[in-house]
Amino acid sequence: MDLKRDIRDRRHRLWWRLARLGSEDAFRRLYGELYAPVWAFTAARVRGEADAEDLVGLVFQRFVENLDGYDAGRGSLLTWLLGMARNAIIDHHRRLAAHGAARRQTVDVADLADVLAADGGDDPLASLIDAERIGRVRRWLQRQAPEVREMFALRYGDGLSVAETARVLGLGEAAVKQRFVRTTRRIRQELLTEENPNPESEGGPPCMIAD
Repeated sequence: MDLKRDIRDRRHRLWWRLARLGSEDAFRRLYGELYAPVWAFTAARVRGEADAEDLVGLVFQRFVENLDGYDAGRGSLLTWLLGMARNAIIDHHRRLAAHGAARRQTVDVADLADVLAADGGDDPLASLIDAERIGRVRRWLQRQAPEVREMFALRYGDGLSVAETARVLGLGEAAVKQRFVRTTRRIRQELLTEENPNPESEGGPPCMIAD
C-alpha cells in the first residue's frame, strides 16, 4: 500500500464528512486538494483551456450536488471525481463528434512514453523503457485502441494505482490487472522482436503488474 496515498485519502474522507455536516472550511480544503489533479486529468483529454475549465467546473458542480452519493467503500474521493470527469469528457467528445470536431481521448502518447521512461522503480513496463526504446513505445501506443491508451494514461500519465484505474473505468480490478499483464507482455515481445528477431532468444519470465 502507498502510505502517502492512504493518508491523503483518509484526510479527504475526514473533510468530506465535515463538509456534509456544513463545514465550509472543510469543503474549501477538500476542493483545494482535489482541484489540481482533476484539472490535470481533464486538460490532458480535451483541446483548449476554456473547455477544460468548463468541464472541471461541471465536475465540481456535480460533486457538490451529489456530496452524499460518495461511497467510501468503493474507493477514494479523488477516484470518484475522476470518474465524474471521465463521464463529462466522454459527453463533451460526443458533442464535438456530432459537430464533426476533432477528439482527444487520452494524454499524448509521446508524453506518456516519457512518463514511463522516467517512472522507473519496480514497475515492469517502466523497466523495459530506456532512451533508445521511447520512440518504439510511442509508435506502439499510437497503434492501440482508445481503451488501451486510456488505461495506460490513467495508470502512468495520471499516476493511479491499478485499483484506482479500474474504478475510474468502471471495471473489476482483476480484469484490469490482467489486461495490463497481457498488454505489457505484448510490448515486451514487440520490443525484443525488434531488437533481436531470433525467436529462440526471446523467452524470459512473464511480466507482472505492480499495484
